Amino acid sequence: MIAGAIARAGARVVFIAPKAEPEAREPRDENLQRILVPREITEDAPRWRRAIASLRRIMSSSFAALRQQKATNAFLFMIPEPLLFTLPLLVLLRLTRRQILFLVHDAEPHAWKFSGALRALERSAHLWSYRLATKIIVLTPTVRDALTRMIDAAPDKIVVIPHGPFVVDSVPPAPGLRHLLMFGSLRRNKSVLEVAQGIVMARRKGMDVKLILAGEPLREEPGYWDECLKVISEDPSGFDVRASFISDDDLPSLLAEVDAFVLAYDNFHSQSGVAVLAALAGRPVIGTRSGGLSELFEIGMSGQVIEHPVTAESIASGIEAFYSIPIDEWHRRAALGAERVAETLSWDDIGSAYVKLIKQE
Repeated sequence: MIAGAIARAGARVVFIAPKAEPEAREPRDENLQRILVPREITEDAPRWRRAIASLRRIMSSSFAALRQQKATNAFLFMIPEPLLFTLPLLVLLRLTRRQILFLVHDAEPHAWKFSGALRALERSAHLWSYRLATKIIVLTPTVRDALTRMIDAAPDKIVVIPHGPFVVDSVPPAPGLRHLLMFGSLRRNKSVLEVAQGIVMARRKGMDVKLILAGEPLREEPGYWDECLKVISEDPSGFDVRASFISDDDLPSLLAEVDAFVLAYDNFHSQSGVAVLAALAGRPVIGTRSGGLSELFEIGMSGQVIEHPVTAESIASGIEAFYSIPIDEWHRRAALGAERVAETLSWDDIGSAYVKLIKQE
């Protein structure tokens, strides 16, 4: 979507990535040249086969980028390869005086891969990726502020450009079934455990609510999902667990089941793509004001705020407050919120912002 927006804004774009899934997402513009690289193996396969496929993708994309070096003055890294491969590529590009724009979703990874001495090395590699970039693009001022505290950077090195909307068509108004949704990566900073505890608490207070958990547990937090499942087992009828990847084709039917999203982010700085999805699909958000959620609430996203600290009690209170308002009123607020968010997060404006940034260098 970003590549397509930049091309529509008038820049020549060479887009290097595996083929989009679904294919309808593939950007098409006369200013855009597409270079396809192999995809990872995500289905069940021997570990060695998955490792070879991953290495093939990494090497293909790195060499494809290097081949563009003479004809391209700016390189935008949106989803970089592992830093073991990305850092040497960034060094080579800096030595040839190319612009390096690094899109950073959050100041630190959602979960570190290593611990102990290796953690220090991993953290240092992340810091070097920020230092080697000529410009760092972040989605929210809160990420900018967090990065500013982490690295000694010039004030104009870190630029805020929000992510645009991903719109799901043909979603009817919220059904009023008292079904809530946690969607996307199921990880610790989304307070999945506390949300599960809050659902159990709300049901014990007499609220007939159910939580759908749709997405994949974060592999880097192997024990956390087990803790969540233990709480879920205390009241299985209050949960519908769909712990797997949800395709774009399945989204409309999933959203048609739910009244609202639960986004109990904690220690989070970035813009929430899930929150933008919820707002544009006409679904309120029962969420904290952590990171970019605060800005989305200010823009006009409808919903009920979960007060800090994020606990089972504050989540249960947020759910109770949400359902104290009639569903018809939430229909009205959600429709108005969808209009306001769509007006603010325009792909045309975002593409123009990227082109302006590249021309400034």
